[in-house]
Amino acid sequence: EDYVKKEAKTAPKRPPVPKKEELVHQSYSIDPPRYGDPRGYFQELFNIDTYPQNLYQQVSISRSQRDVLRGLHCSPYGKFVTCVEGAIWDVMVDLRVDSPTFLKWYGYVLSEENKRQMYIPPRCGHGFYSMKDNSKILYMQEGCYRPGQDVEVYPFDTDINLDWPKPAKEYILSQKDVNAKSIKELMPYLRELSAKEKLGSKVDYVVMGATGFFGTKVVSILKEQKKNFACMPQSVRLDNRKEMEKYLDKWQPKYVINCAGTAGKPNIGWCESHQAETIDINVTGQLNVAEACRKRNIHCTLFGTGCLYYYDKEHPANSGRGYTEEDPPNFTGNFYGRMRIALEDLVKSYPNVLSLRVAFPIDGHMHPRSLVAKLLKYPKITSTPTSYTVMDSLFPLIPSMAEKGLTGIYNFTNPGVTTNGDILRMYKKIVDPSHTWEDVATPQSSVPRAYSELDVSKLLKDFKVPPVAKAITLAFEAAKKREA
Repeated sequence: EDYVKKEAKTAPKRPPVPKKEELVHQSYSIDPPRYGDPRGYFQELFNIDTYPQNLYQQVSISRSQRDVLRGLHCSPYGKFVTCVEGAIWDVMVDLRVDSPTFLKWYGYVLSEENKRQMYIPPRCGHGFYSMKDNSKILYMQEGCYRPGQDVEVYPFDTDINLDWPKPAKEYILSQKDVNAKSIKELMPYLRELSAKEKLGSKVDYVVMGATGFFGTKVVSILKEQKKNFACMPQSVRLDNRKEMEKYLDKWQPKYVINCAGTAGKPNIGWCESHQAETIDINVTGQLNVAEACRKRNIHCTLFGTGCLYYYDKEHPANSGRGYTEEDPPNFTGNFYGRMRIALEDLVKSYPNVLSLRVAFPIDGHMHPRSLVAKLLKYPKITSTPTSYTVMDSLFPLIPSMAEKGLTGIYNFTNPGVTTNGDILRMYKKIVDPSHTWEDVATPQSSVPRAYSELDVSKLLKDFKVPPVAKAITLAFEAAKKREA
């Protein structure tokens, strides 16, 4: 009883405090409290209420005999490591080329006795030497192991010069670690990883959905404009706000451009039969991004659709009277459009959100999802004058719009209207004179189609934007030059 009372008096009254390890950027150690009595002890290995808010996805354990050396293994996710039996000499090496502590390393003893826990940041090399038989190591991982994700680095590389406690010949290594590459051999790949992931530094921009149609265009523009940006990993889904927030807190961007969403697979008809999934991606998911950014005072750009209107008496075709951002949408003919309307109404409550209405996007690089790439496949074409978004002239404005702090809804199309037939005639004249198709009349229907002219006066107050026919001509001329 006296022993228990003594332990109760000396037990820490506050939760464990992470200690930053300055030798490796973003790493930290924790010395958790342990509560013991003659029967043994109790100790928390992790507590979501008192530990840093890392989102762990896999827990693993390894057992090693004395003199076994494992590593160096560089993973795309962080690891939280502790020794629950025996003792190890643990080491981490910063392999993030963009980190202020690149190639710096830190070695330390982890044992059941000292109960120390270490956080190894993503893309830092990790390894250890087992100092006792049956040393057991517990790993909490921010991601799941997948073959091919890790990078192996030779543990005795002289360019890193780790101060292992014993000579190299006295360790037991796997053949994979013996054959691992040196830092010099891996540098091109490490530079490529750091440029893509930016896990070691802050950035100005974060792109979500970076591998999709809009995302690849945005990424190419940010590169051309020499912006400091990172791409959210594909594994981070829109419905996983905690994981998203982890990366936002790591990168601390000023601007997020969310290109993730769905227009259906293979077309918007998919949304009719997958309504719950459409809501999850195009409404709930977009709001997750907007809220995560709002809480951090980050400007957020979302993409919507301009296909929200049809011609009526007040806005007849070829009249030059386009729909403004203030006009209530009148086209509700498909589920995809109705959800975009719902999202627009909801994001009006977010002061940090810029919502860009895109209509029939045209990409001069002929992305498979570009309107022109689709039109080229059809032997027959109908033509109704409508607004179009020529990505080559409009998407380069997005960084400036974000940096100006513009928010609210913008019609993001080129001034004026044209038709599918006119677009193909421009393509035939400039790019491919051999292309043929048949113009057919637009079928008469009592059901309105989402063709309309959008008024872009609001956009033109801040930017010069070429008329749609001129913009398409310029995009095709650039495409022809690239072919040559």
